[in-house]
Amino acid sequence: MARVYLKKSTKTASTGSDDVRATVMGILNDIETGGDAAALDYAAKFDGYDGNLILTEAEIQAACDLVPEKLKQDIQFAHANVKRFAEAQRGTITDFETEIVPGLIAGQKSIPCNAAGCYIPGGRYSHIASAIMTVTTAKVAGCQHITACSPPAKDAGIAPAIIYAAHHCGADKILAMGGVQGVASMTFGLFGLPEADIIVGPGNQFVAEAKRILFGRVGIDMIAGPTDSLVIADGTADAAIVAADLVGQAEHGYNSPVWLVTDNEPLAQKVLEIVPGLIA
Repeated sequence: MARVYLKKSTKTASTGSDDVRATVMGILNDIETGGDAAALDYAAKFDGYDGNLILTEAEIQAACDLVPEKLKQDIQFAHANVKRFAEAQRGTITDFETEIVPGLIAGQKSIPCNAAGCYIPGGRYSHIASAIMTVTTAKVAGCQHITACSPPAKDAGIAPAIIYAAHHCGADKILAMGGVQGVASMTFGLFGLPEADIIVGPGNQFVAEAKRILFGRVGIDMIAGPTDSLVIADGTADAAIVAADLVGQAEHGYNSPVWLVTDNEPLAQKVLEIVPGLIA
């Protein structure tokens, strides 16, 4: 059958790859040299936020009070499920010693990281799930200090739902800072935070590159994003699920493209109809 495009992206100058690595390396070097002051300069430049960086207990409580009860219950439900699985997973890692030959004792011991830095995207979208999945697992692992870091909106700060999720899941400190400067602040131990042993959580191309560069001097979970996703479906597919899968990946950023390939035009048209509502 002939190939038909029902929707097609247009490449622009911003579609190409910028020198992200050089930009990120420059920011990291500036912040490592300049400390708190340099991080504050980049926060003012990129976040445009002049509120408190390390949220106080009162600020956390005020944000939590803004979260609707139904959303709190949803977050609590998700947290309980993630915690339950993490506890079961942790239970499979046991300490032991064994005498290989007389006098030679070998074994393994699981020692949690002292400090974990959890980056929670909050630019175009508030990634509540990222707060739940990163903070909860660090807490179950037994990390002594957990910092949750998320980009603040210019006038409103971090989304209240993210603050509630991070607090409910066990974050010790919440840092209102985004991008490379947020990752750098946790890694270098700025603003009174302990130096992170591990940085986890997804982010845009700059956050991903910062984690790539810092890997070695700090642990990371993975290089998460940008994302390319392709769904191949026939007429038996559920259009709502297909649309949700596409939007769920496209939200990672302008450079995370998604495609749907199908031999069924009614399905394609239905997905096109559903997607704008999901985005809204």
